[in-house]
Amino acid sequence: MDDWKKFKDVTTYDLIKTFQDRNQPDNTRDLVFFALCYKFREDLLNKCEINCKRFGHDINVAEQIAESTFKRYALKGDFKIEKTNTFIIDDSFKFYLYGIAKNELTNYYRLQQRKINGHLYGGSEAIIKDLPPLPNIKLSIQDQIKLKAIESLSPSHRAVYLTYKQHERMGCNLPKKLLEELREFLGGVKQSTIRGYKKEANDQIKKYLEVMTLTKELSDGKF
Repeated sequence: MDDWKKFKDVTTYDLIKTFQDRNQPDNTRDLVFFALCYKFREDLLNKCEINCKRFGHDINVAEQIAESTFKRYALKGDFKIEKTNTFIIDDSFKFYLYGIAKNELTNYYRLQQRKINGHLYGGSEAIIKDLPPLPNIKLSIQDQIKLKAIESLSPSHRAVYLTYKQHERMGCNLPKKLLEELREFLGGVKQSTIRGYKKEANDQIKKYLEVMTLTKELSDGKF
C-alpha cells in the first residue's frame, strides 16, 4: 500500500481533480484518496475533537466522525474544484470537510438518541416466554447444557432472559412498548426489577454451565 506515497507531494488541486475523475483507473483513485486522507486527516481529526468535546464525546467518537467524513467524501466526491482558487484550495477543502463532519456528528447524535429511545426496532417485537420447539437436530453437549440451564429458570426469569436474548441489540434499549408489556406480564413490576431478573438469570445460567461442564469433565476422567 506504500504506492500512495508517490502522490504525497502532489498538489491538493491535482489530487482532488484526479480522484473526482471517474474515468481514472480505480487503483489510481484509491491511491490518490489515501494521499488526500494522509494530507488532511490530522487537521480534520483536531477539528472533530474540538467539536466532539463540546458535546461530551471522547477521542474515539472524534476518530469515528473523521473516518465517516472521509468515507462520505469518497462516496460523493463533489468538491467544487472548478470554483476554487488554486492558491487557497487547501483551506477551501478543509472547510468542505468540516461541513461534512458537522453533518456526520449530527447523524451520530441522532443515531445515539434513536438507540436510547429504542427506535431501531420494527415494532413487532414480542415477549419470548419459552424456548421454541427444536427440530430433530443433534445439539452439541454445550448447547444441551445451555438449554437445560434456560429451562431451569423460573417462568419470570426465563421470559426476561429470552426476550432480551432475542431482541437486545448493541447499545440499544429494548423498545418502550415491549418493556411496558414485559413489566405488565411480570405483574406490574418496575424496570429495576426486570434488570434484577436479567442479572439473576444470567448469573444462574453461568453457574449452571460451570457446574454441568465440570461434572461432565469429571465423568470423562479429565481430572
